[in-house]
Amino acid sequence: MSRYKATRQKGDLDQAIVGYAEALLRGMKHPPMNISTFDHLTRALVTRFDDFGAREDLDHIISYFRHLSNLPLEVADIKRLNVLSGLAGALCRRFEVGRRPEDIEAAISLLRHVIAMTPPSTDDYRVISSNLATVWRRKYDRTGESEDLTEAISHHRAVLTSCPLDHPSRPFYLNDIAEVLMSRFEQSGDLSNVEDATTLFQESLDFLDKECPERMWVLMNLANVYHTRFRQTGDSEDLEKAISRHREVLLLCPPGHEDKDKLLMNLGFSLISRFRNFGRMDCLEEATSHFRAALRLCPRGHPHRQQALSGLTNAMYLRCLRTRRMEDLEESIKLERESLALTPPEHRVRPQMLYNLSVILKTQYEWTGDMGYIEEAIEHLYEASKLVKSGHPDSRRILHVLAGNLVCRFWHRGADKDMADAIKHYRTSISLIPEGHPEYSPMLSAFAGNLCLIFSRTGDAEHLEESIALFRSAVEYPFSSARVRLKAAKKWTIAAHATRHSSALTAYRKALSLLQRAIDLGPTVQTRHEYISGRDIEHLRSLSMDAASYAIKCRAYEEAIEMLEQGRVLLWSGMRSLRTPLEHLHEVENSLADEFAEISQALEAIITTTGVRDFLQTPAGMDDDGVATGRKDTFARDLAEKRRLSGELEKVVLRIQALPGFENFWRPIPFRHLQTAAIGGPVVIINLSDYCSDILIVRSNHPVVHIPTPTNFFDRVTKLAHQLSETRKSYRLESKKYDRILRQTLEELSELVGQPVAKRLMELGIPEQSRIWLCPTSVLASLPIHAKGPISSHTNVKQFLCDIYVCSYTPSLSALIESRSGNLSGSASGQPSLLIVGQPDESLPGVDSETRSIECLVGSGSVTRIAGEAATPENVIARLPMHPWVHFACHGMLQPGRPFESSFLLQDKTHLTLLHIAKSHLPTAELAFLAACHTAELTDDGTPDEVLHLTAAMQFSGFRSVIGTMWAMVDEDGQDLSEYFYGKMFAADAQDASYEKSARALRHAIQKLRAKKGISLERWVNFVHYGA
Repeated sequence: MSRYKATRQKGDLDQAIVGYAEALLRGMKHPPMNISTFDHLTRALVTRFDDFGAREDLDHIISYFRHLSNLPLEVADIKRLNVLSGLAGALCRRFEVGRRPEDIEAAISLLRHVIAMTPPSTDDYRVISSNLATVWRRKYDRTGESEDLTEAISHHRAVLTSCPLDHPSRPFYLNDIAEVLMSRFEQSGDLSNVEDATTLFQESLDFLDKECPERMWVLMNLANVYHTRFRQTGDSEDLEKAISRHREVLLLCPPGHEDKDKLLMNLGFSLISRFRNFGRMDCLEEATSHFRAALRLCPRGHPHRQQALSGLTNAMYLRCLRTRRMEDLEESIKLERESLALTPPEHRVRPQMLYNLSVILKTQYEWTGDMGYIEEAIEHLYEASKLVKSGHPDSRRILHVLAGNLVCRFWHRGADKDMADAIKHYRTSISLIPEGHPEYSPMLSAFAGNLCLIFSRTGDAEHLEESIALFRSAVEYPFSSARVRLKAAKKWTIAAHATRHSSALTAYRKALSLLQRAIDLGPTVQTRHEYISGRDIEHLRSLSMDAASYAIKCRAYEEAIEMLEQGRVLLWSGMRSLRTPLEHLHEVENSLADEFAEISQALEAIITTTGVRDFLQTPAGMDDDGVATGRKDTFARDLAEKRRLSGELEKVVLRIQALPGFENFWRPIPFRHLQTAAIGGPVVIINLSDYCSDILIVRSNHPVVHIPTPTNFFDRVTKLAHQLSETRKSYRLESKKYDRILRQTLEELSELVGQPVAKRLMELGIPEQSRIWLCPTSVLASLPIHAKGPISSHTNVKQFLCDIYVCSYTPSLSALIESRSGNLSGSASGQPSLLIVGQPDESLPGVDSETRSIECLVGSGSVTRIAGEAATPENVIARLPMHPWVHFACHGMLQPGRPFESSFLLQDKTHLTLLHIAKSHLPTAELAFLAACHTAELTDDGTPDEVLHLTAAMQFSGFRSVIGTMWAMVDEDGQDLSEYFYGKMFAADAQDASYEKSARALRHAIQKLRAKKGISLERWVNFVHYGA
């Protein structure tokens, strides 16, 4: 036998069994028999059965036990109860293989007989009772009968009741009953079983020493129960507990352990839940790697291979939804078909496998339009519905997906039976959802969406009204997460907008109220950005623009502006809310203001955490099984701290709102306050929506002015933005091709926006050369709207918009208001102090002359210059608070898809990133001139309304006015423009220099740059002004 363990050669095992059998036969002929021989034989037979699957080995074991049980005591030196228990165990094992009911019934009968002859409160009684409970559990696994579970729980409770509190076996009995309670939850959906199991697993864990080998399994069970509870309640704290404990279990697992695959899969499923909850691709990628590792440990014939295939299928399917790659979808279908093929028809997980395959097939249909996939999905779902018992949790999901597929078939074929069956199945599935379950909202939303689809086919108004009522219930359901309810609200807006239902504005209001909350679920700005840039929520990015479009259609212009303000620039808005001015609150309730400030600062520190962008990129070792280890998962820590601080801040805010005069503290800003953004001149908001685009002009103390746009406005602008972006990527600076495309873009923008706006401003009495602010939405934010033209003016000279008016940009009205607020200490008390950050290199030879020229114009006594070795990110950040003005002359680095890593390139190729700047709080800052490439360029990550660039970061950190670049710049333009700009700023008395003159000074500098010979269009259009 020892040789077999080393060689794994079946011949060695066969010889061992023959030897044990001959020794046993000799013992029977010449009693007393050595029971160790019998024990060795049965163990060897079990090993051969496990390794080679020979059913006759189980038959031999049973026959040996039966023979032994009939021998006189003097022949067999062994307790009869041990013999009977062994026989019962062997019968139970044969039942699991052959599914013969008489085997399991015989095992139960034997164990009942043994219990009856065993004194209570003894170790033997507890062991046999525990074995009987296990047999009942095995029977349930095959039959699914709830009565079998009840019997198992009853016997486990009897064991626990008879077990002293300090008994060494107590933690294992606690674990056993908790496992059965989890099975009852899966069967009944009663959450109280999960709560009881959580308590029992934790109690078991508390009993065990850290060195105890069994601790790993109890910890695994506790992690699984936390994950289960998360799926029922949506509480992300439970999910993070599950992930943390699964990671601990993997660290405890020794290399080569036979169940390593199971532990990897458990962590993988938990990480998938985190991906679903927070949209983090790093979690999905890590889960995928764990499932692949588990599959490598489960070759064909391995009992866990089906589960490993299913887990990998899940991961690949979710990845295909994010990447839209057909090969990912096809791999997920291939994997799930293999998984299904490994699942016997009567196996209890087969309905889930059929369900999974049907969901993927529905997506295959959506991508290809092939109705054959819908037909196959319906066939699988009908099979699954027959296999699962009525009322089982899987039943509602199967019926729900079946209903959706039937609606799809109804849409194509128009069969009334499909429609009727779909509605019936939807109603049944929803009726089966337990109260307080987070699935209720998404299932209501899906039913509502398909009812609306049915309405579009039948015209039956009852279907539409029920659809809207279901949407409302889904959105207002408190037990689903903000992100789930937000998706339901967005579907409601689409349905109501398309059908002109009276609830449309209400739907948009509900959706916008959920939008910031959904984004704020992420603990850091990076995780929040990952969420809003994900493909699975791209339909939400137009929410505020679509809402404004509908409000404008209803002539509710002020509400349209409130909606735009509430639903755009959300990452900046979320952080800006933590810097809410508290001067008035300090006067009324100083301690409350201090408390708000303290919590806000701590919360901002979490939100702006830099750390590792993606913990998959942290160094990871490999264990002996080829599994990555040692990854540092900071997400759980950040999330827990963010949750704690957010809870504390919410309580403080409620106390503040209870104060007289502070009822609107931290609430969406009303129009009457937003209107003050136009105190220095009109703000032109250009709303881009696929429904209908509009231009709104906001003036201080005047009604909002509406300018309609052509019906093809959206398509034309979208095409312009795409064409300009693609051309810029393909051609270098001063390319004739790019110059031609840029000129065409400006001409078309002049027709679409420039001429209508200039004409209306003149009609409103806004004199030429006045300041105006542009607030574009969506992809318009990537276009040079300030330079659209040529436009005819009253002089009949062809001019660009920036020739007629002094143009500035603002990401939002709130940002513009903020740029005029706070206490200033720079130019208000004399000549401003200027910090110059210069970093010359071979490609920027003009930086030195640029910075020297600025020093001469401003006066060296008011200038601090950082260059060379001194130009480090830490040094720059430390100096910024000392100077209200700053000038950067260095490389600007753009990181497409990773906007928070956009940066200024400083000494030794170190980076002063957008996030570093955003973390700065500079209440006395005034003017920033960013003479670097790409500082006001949006990355192509699909979130233009977040305005994530270096210029916006400087404005957020406190600078009132910021000058940036929309794309790459020519080195000599930085020198020339700086000289013209500062020359204008300090042309009169230096004491009179003010950031408020920066927009006009920039316009003057650009005009002088344009006058130079050989200056192409793109070189002067590049420079833009943000803020006051």
